[in-house]
Amino acid sequence: VSADHGPAVSGAHNTIVAARAGKDLVSALCSGLLTIGPRFGGALDEAASMFMTAVDRGEEPAAFVARMGKEKKLIMGIGHRIRTLQNPDMRVKLIKEYAQKHFTRTPVLDFAMAVEQITTKKKATLILNVDG
Repeated sequence: VSADHGPAVSGAHNTIVAARAGKDLVSALCSGLLTIGPRFGGALDEAASMFMTAVDRGEEPAAFVARMGKEKKLIMGIGHRIRTLQNPDMRVKLIKEYAQKHFTRTPVLDFAMAVEQITTKKKATLILNVDG
């Protein structure tokens, strides 16, 4: 439940609290699942939507990053507390390799990887991330 971010993530925290309160396993898991949101656990859905919209618009990765900065919006799916390009999240590496091997075209992944190249120049931990 807390392998990636520790017990402070909302879903993990609420699962643990519900279990400690004596709730059954299914209820405790539901408590955690129902508190997954765009900041923890749900970022992947929002990231896919953001990146796909930008690709569909024909927006360049640099323009996308600049627009997100100007609008003061987080880029979902970008950023990790400790991981960097030199110390990657192996889940991301496996997903990238799988997609590149099994799909002839990966325009949204290509876009996301280009965004990552821009964001990691600003801060090393602004890498592609998957849900915890």
